[in-house]
Amino acid sequence: MNRKLSVPSILLGVTLLAGCGADAPLTHEEEGLVGEPLEETLNGGELQAQAINAAAYCDDVTTWDPAWENFENQVLTLVNQRRAAGATCGGVVKPKVGPLTLDTRLRCAARKHSKDMGTNRYFAHNSLDGTTPWTRITNAGYVWRSAAENIAAGQSTPAAVVDGWMKSSGHCNNIMNGNLIHLGVGYAYVAGSPYGHYWTQDFGRQ
Repeated sequence: MNRKLSVPSILLGVTLLAGCGADAPLTHEEEGLVGEPLEETLNGGELQAQAINAAAYCDDVTTWDPAWENFENQVLTLVNQRRAAGATCGGVVKPKVGPLTLDTRLRCAARKHSKDMGTNRYFAHNSLDGTTPWTRITNAGYVWRSAAENIAAGQSTPAAVVDGWMKSSGHCNNIMNGNLIHLGVGYAYVAGSPYGHYWTQDFGRQ
């Protein structure tokens, strides 16, 4: 039975996959719209080819609303609590894994995307100009071997958004992936936007 939410909330999760250039089709789940995640690891040559030019890229998100930053920090804490406890993702038991550490470059990429989604009134991993999560992460100066992204919209608290991600197998798998060791969280509230609250998690390993 479908249920109506007073504040709509939706989730998408993605990890880069070798050979795949598009998000998988969306499927309806109880908590909203969820996309299947993708995954990739870069080789040494590809790593060297990554552009490392973060000059001025993060300027517009360096100063952030203190309440928003507090929400971001709470998400990191909650995610690490889940990782420390172990979890079941889509019926598959995931063992305990070590904590994620904050990376300010990933936080920059995440903040920029959450702000952009709200300001430009869309919800997707790719920006309206076609910019991908991996380009944003690279532009922020993070040279990665593995990367992943979860996004969500409409949830008004850190607990609500983490609970939503953990109930979706793809997002849960990203959170419980022990190969990923860094995290940046971006939260933005944009009044008058379709969902109000926008969340991005960018994970990485160098």
